[in-house]
Amino acid sequence: MEDPVISKIKNQFDKKGNPAKIPLMSGKQFFEARSEADGVYVDNLKKDPFLPWNIFSESVNCIKENGGKVKKGNATNSRLGDPNLGLDTLEGYIASKVYGCRVGDAVFKRINTVASVLAWAEICENTRGQISLLSEEKELQTEEKELQTCESENEISPAFSAEENKESPGINSFYLHPDSKQTEPRNLEIEIEVKIQKIKELEEQVAGRDEEIGRLKIELKARENFLLEKDSELQVLQEKFTDKSEEAQRLESRLIEKGEEIEGFTEKLREKVENIKTLTEELSAKEREIEELEVSISIKDKDLKTLAEEVITKAGEMRKIEEKLALKERKINTMESMLATAGEKVKKLEKQLSATEGEEKLAVQLREKEEFIKQLKGTLASKEEAFSKVSEENRKYRMQQKLASEGLRQIEEQKASRKWWKRL
Repeated sequence: MEDPVISKIKNQFDKKGNPAKIPLMSGKQFFEARSEADGVYVDNLKKDPFLPWNIFSESVNCIKENGGKVKKGNATNSRLGDPNLGLDTLEGYIASKVYGCRVGDAVFKRINTVASVLAWAEICENTRGQISLLSEEKELQTEEKELQTCESENEISPAFSAEENKESPGINSFYLHPDSKQTEPRNLEIEIEVKIQKIKELEEQVAGRDEEIGRLKIELKARENFLLEKDSELQVLQEKFTDKSEEAQRLESRLIEKGEEIEGFTEKLREKVENIKTLTEELSAKEREIEELEVSISIKDKDLKTLAEEVITKAGEMRKIEEKLALKERKINTMESMLATAGEKVKKLEKQLSATEGEEKLAVQLREKEEFIKQLKGTLASKEEAFSKVSEENRKYRMQQKLASEGLRQIEEQKASRKWWKRL
């Protein structure tokens, strides 16, 4: 036995035509639906225009399970199980029960079309945000309206029917009682005159009705023309609505794609946030290292100041040593000049010794000169020893200067590295 919901939808297609124009909830827009053996095909679901018969049966079951009223649900920018698209909504129930979707899956939006078909078949009432089953009283009222419409199309003017019914008994009595005509001719003549008068009145009424019927025909024709114009306008609007529906479907698909892109961007953003956290931790570690370096640099600065003071002190001492060394060199130069003068005197004396007489006297002078030369040589040796000491001190001083300049260079490099860390 066929499901009563499916039977009622098929009967509605038989009454209204197949395909049929089905209004949406607002009543201002329509879509075309075609009943087939396997289900209903619609033109406002571009990606999936086919609705199987069980989608309507399951929809009614869902509404009954929820006490005769259920939320529609919204599949736009939502996934199955979200607050707007729970399994307790009709859209979520259909997606899970009919199409096998699972929690977290994206759902194709069909609820407006399904609800409109159920409302068109007079099974449910389609309102904003929810759909409910029609009560039995509403179904009976609908059937009574249909019967009244059929009766109003077939009924005859009550005034005309009443007059006709009044006429018929008199005429029938006239033909059924010939004996009364013979016995009461005068009364019959009066009655005939009355009937003739009534017939004239009826003819006048019929003439007036003919005029009224002509006028009504003209009005009916005008209304038919008006309806034709409205039908053409409605066709144009339906075409526009179809275009808008396709555009809406495209926008929905683009919206779904954008939602997926947003999810991708959100995931990337989470990764960026994690990277930023890691970099922040590394930066804090670097800052701690920089603080430690600043402390060590401050210590090095103090050491540098101390070393600079020591270098300045050593430089003063070295200047004094250089002054002493210069004085010693001047003395040595003086002694060398004196030694050279003494050598010349020795040469002169040797010449005089060879020229003079008296070898003993010359020998004594020669010994004196030799002794004096020994003294000069001893003085010169002591001077050379003092000069070597001064040279050694000078070498040590230059080595200290070199070490001091090397220390200054290292300090400058540390200062430069400190500035680099501060820039970071």
